[in-house]
Amino acid sequence: MTSPITMAFQPIVDINDGWRPYAYEALLRGQNGESASEILASIPAADMLAFDATCRRCAIEMAGFLGLKSRLSVNISAEVVSNYRYGLHATLRDARELGWSASRIIFEITEHAPIRKPNLLARWIRAARNRGITVALDDVGIGHANLANLLLLRPGMIKLARELIVGIDRDRSRQAIVKGMVEAAEAFRCPTVAEGVETQQEFIQLNNLGIRLMQGYYIARPAIAELVVPQEIHAAVRTRTPPYPGTGRDRRASLWL
Repeated sequence: MTSPITMAFQPIVDINDGWRPYAYEALLRGQNGESASEILASIPAADMLAFDATCRRCAIEMAGFLGLKSRLSVNISAEVVSNYRYGLHATLRDARELGWSASRIIFEITEHAPIRKPNLLARWIRAARNRGITVALDDVGIGHANLANLLLLRPGMIKLARELIVGIDRDRSRQAIVKGMVEAAEAFRCPTVAEGVETQQEFIQLNNLGIRLMQGYYIARPAIAELVVPQEIHAAVRTRTPPYPGTGRDRRASLWL
């Protein structure tokens, strides 16, 4: 890879399937250790769409180089999904060129601003689903990734926001909200991912609430240009005390963290 950027990969594991990675999320990093926030802050606004598309191509290219066998999850803004030059179409063209099956890509929609054309986005998500492509809604439960959008967009997967996960073992309100979201998602056959799982107590409570897909520092840290294998994930969790500290996710940058 000659690009000045690289990717870290964090597994989303299926705890009901021997901790097998259901997918790996690609997270932007710099070749010299720069964070996603640092890199994104250096990109001019006029170049952001092209850079965003470049990140997705880089993720697919690296996943292929590393021999990824499961799904690959990449980030995309709701506003760029329908952009023919830089959006979903562009990434699918890159995937075909790189020999990557579209059915193995999960497009994570991450929004920290209102979706300006939700009906248009819903049509694109429906068209993608009809082609066997999964579109996930990220950070569900906070901000603009709310239940109204969940009902309108009908994504192929939802990822619960870390704000709902933190301390869920001690908070009955969070437990009730998450339980309701899981049941609602199950009603239209939409898998639920708990992201930002950082403690054993959170992990146990989420499992008790019926969530089988989990991601976070308690499971595995993101690894730069590397895929953590199932045996390493399970062994690390079984022997880990105390759990890892917080993720410190930076809300100033909405993509590729």
